[in-house]
Amino acid sequence: MKSRTQMPLFAVMAAAAFSLPAQPPAATGANLTVAMDDARIVLLGQIDTTDARRPRLGYPGTGMILRLEGGALSLRLSSTTDTSALTVVIDHGAPALKMLRKGEQTLVLASGLDPGPHVAEVYKRTETWQGVVTLTSIELSAGGSLLSPVSLPARKLLFVGDSVTCGAGVDNNPKCNEEPAHPISDSYHSFGMDLGRRLDAQTHLVCYGGRGLDRDYRGLGVAEGVLNAPQLIDLSIPSDDPGSRATWDYRRWTPDAIVVSLGTNDFNLEGIRPLSEEKFVTDYAHFLKSLRAEYPGAFILTTEGAIVTDPRLRRYVQEAVAQTADARIAWVPAEHYPGNGCNAHPDAPQHLHMADDLEPVLRRVLGW
Repeated sequence: MKSRTQMPLFAVMAAAAFSLPAQPPAATGANLTVAMDDARIVLLGQIDTTDARRPRLGYPGTGMILRLEGGALSLRLSSTTDTSALTVVIDHGAPALKMLRKGEQTLVLASGLDPGPHVAEVYKRTETWQGVVTLTSIELSAGGSLLSPVSLPARKLLFVGDSVTCGAGVDNNPKCNEEPAHPISDSYHSFGMDLGRRLDAQTHLVCYGGRGLDRDYRGLGVAEGVLNAPQLIDLSIPSDDPGSRATWDYRRWTPDAIVVSLGTNDFNLEGIRPLSEEKFVTDYAHFLKSLRAEYPGAFILTTEGAIVTDPRLRRYVQEAVAQTADARIAWVPAEHYPGNGCNAHPDAPQHLHMADDLEPVLRRVLGW
């Protein structure tokens, strides 16, 4: 990496009769580069750390948090696409959008800071299919330093779902046109991430746009090489290409509660290719039982999501919950939030309403 330090410029003057005495060079400091496997950098979310020095962010909401002293902070990273974006929050201030370009780059997270201390948070704003981001190192301005790692909340929430859970449509464009410089996906303001902040809990999002429980919005599933939620839950980098995947170790992080919102994409072709109620319900119950096997102590809430209003989906989810015969697996009815007319995904105000709907339920069942 090239240093950003500006070296002093000296002018040398000479005359026939005399010369200036030699002067010692002015003192300068070098920027401090810190590798990503430094223990003072806390990684967030279901993230791939196969190479601890180059963690990869796939799911939205993955990222990092650190404490520092110094006037500026930069992040060295690479992106697989031009469509990935990050959300950066400095000292709990307003979230800032940072668009990425394909390839390696250095992203300025903060500049002009007072000496500190400061807290910097970075979250992947966009979904896995929009690009995977690899973190390479951080760089502090001359004289800066990392401080002891942030203590994360003891409470933990896991949200499993589709594009709504990912935050697609949060920043719906009222003009109904594409604005590449401002993606409509915003995981930071998704209902799950908002609930995490309200309830002082770590939050993981395991979600993928267009995917469901058994089939995606095109009607494709495992038989066609397309992953859905029961397969995605096992991965830190979800991909239909086996060579691009990375697995997740359940032992790394144990949630207190899991919110499952699936079925919207399974029902997308219901008018022409109806689901088998028996198969869907049985598979849903099996998925819930598999979550229970991995997380014996978690309370599991299921809901049908904010888009589909078909009463059959609500009934199927309730039947699946009943099949588990588990008192700590429950169904919560979902309100319909139709987006803004340009996009059927709920927008930012509607995500706040979704969080309002779930907050009292989570507080009650968890005693929070």
